[in-house]
Amino acid sequence: MTSNTSPIFVFVPGAWHTPDTFDGIRDLLNKRGFESEAVANQSVGATDPLTGLHADISYTKNVIRKLADQGRQIVVVTHSYGGMVGAGAVEGLGLSQRSQAGLPGGVIQVVWMAAFVTPKGKSVIDMLGGNWLPWMLLKNPDDGYCYSSEQESIFYHDMTPAAQQQAIANLKPHPKPSFLEKSVYEPWHEIPSFYLFCDKDQALPLQIQETFAQALGSPGTYHADGSHSAFLSVPDQVADGLELALKEGLQKTAIAAQ
Repeated sequence: MTSNTSPIFVFVPGAWHTPDTFDGIRDLLNKRGFESEAVANQSVGATDPLTGLHADISYTKNVIRKLADQGRQIVVVTHSYGGMVGAGAVEGLGLSQRSQAGLPGGVIQVVWMAAFVTPKGKSVIDMLGGNWLPWMLLKNPDDGYCYSSEQESIFYHDMTPAAQQQAIANLKPHPKPSFLEKSVYEPWHEIPSFYLFCDKDQALPLQIQETFAQALGSPGTYHADGSHSAFLSVPDQVADGLELALKEGLQKTAIAAQ
């Protein structure tokens, strides 16, 4: 059996979101000739409120490793909280790292799409200054979950009311440990990095995204003129940005191999 080295995008959702949030952008990429997968964060909607970031990292790492073992060149696309999941999941799975170990395939680019770039040892709440944001709701008495609110303005403000309500209906409760457990790895030191800015984001405003991007060093960049969920509101722009990320990842990997 010959290995399949063709590129594949792996999407990692943000908090409260299930993998079908990426169905539209994945269909668009498929029409452009690109394969993709979307990972289901194990914490989102989990029946056990102790399921958190580290469970998501472990699950996503297995998905990426299986693709790498098939010889695939992988672009990991992380959104929002998914930036922490994807960062931890790619540890040891960079294409150059695997090549040095005599293994096929691997990650050629990590894309942060309006996503948290989090130093090792820091949590989402740490990155938010130690406090839950006003639209991140906790029940009293505490049931172990965090709930989103104000989604029309925070996540989807540039979408039609009907599209907003459809997206909101798909959201799930999210266990608090996802926001409290610590980041485990900083992949930007070893794997090519790319930041896809969502310029009209109300959840992570552009200034915050720019600060995150600076932490990556000298990443590739692209700006989409959309909300926190630009992949829903301006999918063509996001697809263009992801094609650029793939191109740059392939180029950087080729240079590193010389």
